[in-house]
Amino acid sequence: MKLNLFKELPLYPMGPAVKRELIAYQEGENGYTVNRLIAPAGAGAPLHSHPHLQFNYMISGCGEFQVGDETVILKAGDTLQIDSNVPHTFNSFSEPTEWLEFFTPVREDFKP
Repeated sequence: MKLNLFKELPLYPMGPAVKRELIAYQEGENGYTVNRLIAPAGAGAPLHSHPHLQFNYMISGCGEFQVGDETVILKAGDTLQIDSNVPHTFNSFSEPTEWLEFFTPVREDFKP
């Protein structure tokens, strides 16, 4: 059993406005990473890609995500899957926003 292993870690800045909190991290064949992200209204991120499958769950707020050539507005309760190596970003949030990001395999660059 693993209980709140990372709750003492500080929030990690993901650029000038967005903060990331590590929730879960498991190395190995079935590895994964789970983060909670917090962004103020107006925050955005550069277009990027990675070899991990990513799944987002919006906890609160509302914002525009771009995945490949498609743009969607996500709000609380919405989910979004981003396949491996597909360029993606969030363009801007109309209000303070919080979401979970799940990655597999493990994001070694997010190792605690």
